[in-house]
Amino acid sequence: MTTAQRPDKWTGTGLTDLGRVRKLNQDAFSLDNALQLWVLADGMGGHAGGEVASQIAVKAIPDVVRNQLSTETSPFVQPDKLEALLGQALESANQKIRKAAAEDKCLKGMGTTIVVVAITPAPSGYQASVAHAGDSRAYLFRQGRLSLWTKDHTLMEERLALNLITEEQVRTHPLRHVLTKALGIDPETRPTIRTYPLEPSDLILLCSDGLTKMLTDQEIQTIIGQKAPQADAICRTLIATANRLGGEDNTTVVLISLH
Repeated sequence: MTTAQRPDKWTGTGLTDLGRVRKLNQDAFSLDNALQLWVLADGMGGHAGGEVASQIAVKAIPDVVRNQLSTETSPFVQPDKLEALLGQALESANQKIRKAAAEDKCLKGMGTTIVVVAITPAPSGYQASVAHAGDSRAYLFRQGRLSLWTKDHTLMEERLALNLITEEQVRTHPLRHVLTKALGIDPETRPTIRTYPLEPSDLILLCSDGLTKMLTDQEIQTIIGQKAPQADAICRTLIATANRLGGEDNTTVVLISLH
């Protein structure tokens, strides 16, 4: 997805951790720097189901994108075309998860959140297409400030949008992690997909809710600001901080930057 005129490319670094409470890591991630595609999933369901669902997702999505883009002749993939391709890839993963669950009663009800970033050259720089379902997130860190690209697909986010609850109440509400979208749950996935222009100094953060349960956006911003642009150090510090604050869930982070 990069061109001969652009030897530099966006590179992803990822890290996942069991945390301090869970016995099984149901998170998974995929880094395909050659394809310029990065995937993060947080599985759920049963003893093994979540782990299986997230692994299916992080394998199936790059496979679909790779197969489709192998026939692409132009270095510039139009945003609407790339967004449609990501939607197709997420739906393929959705169907694979549902099929696996139907064939093995031990996996019944399994699903996974998903967040995907694909970067392509644009006429004036680069663009990132972001697809997600569930509460795994994509953030942009630009000029010292962290902004959220995704909006959680949760019951509480819906109530927040209707002004039925405050942001302060959401953080401690017992139903705050009830999802309204995920792969494997519904016959058809309807992910949210958006495309954003990029600047060369941007950092992109993908994370599972193991991070955002433990750290506020302000705390994440501070850590990235202190460690930037060292991707490995940012990933390690984010996970170590989540664990120090309780590590209530598996925590996975992927950091993407231009090299």
